Amino acid sequence: MRVVVVGAGLSGLAAACHLVAAGHDVTVLEREDEVGGRAGVLRLDGFRFDTGPVVMTMPELLHAPIRAVGGDPERLVPMRRLDPGYRAVYADGSELLLRAAMSDLREEIRRLSGERDAAAFDRFVDWLEALHDTEFDTFIDRNVDSPLDLARSPSTALRLLRLGGLRALGPTLASFFEDERLHRAFGFQALYAGVAPAQARALFAVITYMDTVRGVFHPEGGMHAVPSSMATALADAGVPVHLGVEVTEVLRRGDGAVAGVATADGDRLSADAVVCTVDLPVAYERLLPGVTAPRAARRGRFSPSAVVWHVGVRGLPGPGCATTTSTSATPGTRPSRPSSTAAS
Repeated sequence: MRVVVVGAGLSGLAAACHLVAAGHDVTVLEREDEVGGRAGVLRLDGFRFDTGPVVMTMPELLHAPIRAVGGDPERLVPMRRLDPGYRAVYADGSELLLRAAMSDLREEIRRLSGERDAAAFDRFVDWLEALHDTEFDTFIDRNVDSPLDLARSPSTALRLLRLGGLRALGPTLASFFEDERLHRAFGFQALYAGVAPAQARALFAVITYMDTVRGVFHPEGGMHAVPSSMATALADAGVPVHLGVEVTEVLRRGDGAVAGVATADGDRLSADAVVCTVDLPVAYERLLPGVTAPRAARRGRFSPSAVVWHVGVRGLPGPGCATTTSTSATPGTRPSRPSSTAAS
């Protein structure tokens, strides 16, 4: 089957890798002059910035598409785990280092918050692991398009309920820790999914598991090395990414089925299927004329974006300097962290 993938960001490149592995004839089209999408790179006045994510969690999810096309992720995108993964800095001047080893992190909590919260940390980690094991295969690694999809595995849904996954996140964290500073350190990760911690359900703590227990990683060369490695793996498999090609329309046949894509250069590429990684409302507005967008795309509540400042400095930050800003050495997929935390 001939497949056109629109967009060479992380999702488009991963989709292309898996489609090639499944035996399809894949063409990848990217509007910009570099791969990466939101995980892009900015070169300005001798500095190089990662414009999107700053660090990586669960790198095995990246390894899967690269290995699918015969690539070696350890060679294409070597990574190191950060220790500490980040540093929480509070208004009263106190700090918490999120250490890689759970024993070290427990000692950090003991230093900051005392014996009771340190003892509660082991129970918290056990709960996070149970939450992850319950959620991942059934809910995270599958499409859930409606509440009815939760009925596909009633036993798993019941276990999630028993774990308190649908409780409010804030009270759940308070049931483990007395120190409100720990509520913030282990609750802000819900922001990665566009949900304020005060409004999040406890099931969003699975992101805390990925971030805190499984660890924070930094690819050599910065986060742009992640999409670059997938593009290299595709090229090695004989599937180049076509850069500087803007898709202007997804073409359809008379019966409504996909026929291919049209580009800004006037080319028309036929295809049996199109994977479109453009933001959903934009895809319907610009690429699918005459097609009514689903209600969620027309009236849905969209999570907020962010304004990110990139500051180029030379040398290393001094002691006590909290920053997630790129330097000329290009530090470390996570978006920039809240102001109360900092990447190591």
